[in-house]
Amino acid sequence: MSMPSDDRGSATLTTVLLTPVFVVIAFAAFQAALWTHARTEARAVARDAAALVARAGEPADLVAQSATDTLNASDIVDDASVVITNNGRFVTVRVTGAAPGIVRGTRSGFDVTEALPVEGFRP
Repeated sequence: MSMPSDDRGSATLTTVLLTPVFVVIAFAAFQAALWTHARTEARAVARDAAALVARAGEPADLVAQSATDTLNASDIVDDASVVITNNGRFVTVRVTGAAPGIVRGTRSGFDVTEALPVEGFRP
C-alpha cells in the first residue's frame, strides 16, 4: 500500500524558483538581439564608407566623419568611432561602438571591419 503524497504547493514553489531563470534568459536574448542589430548597422555603414572611398574616390576623412555622425545620430549605436585607412590598394574601415543595454547603464561593445580593393586606372 502506498502512502499518500503531499504535493500541495509544489507548483507554486516551482514557479517561484524558475521565474527568475526565465527572466534572465529573456533579458539575455533581448540584449543579444540589440547587439546583433547594432553590429549589423555598423557593418552596413562600414561597407558604404569603404565603397565611397575605394570606388568613388571620396576623401577618407570626410567619409569617416559622416559615417561617425550617422551612427551616433541613431539610438542603435553609442559612442561610434570610424577609422578609414587607404594604402593605395585596399580601403579598410573599422567601426567600434557599443549597443545600449536593456538595463540602464549597461552596454555591449563591438568592433567591425570592412575592406574593399581600390578601383580605378593605375598606370
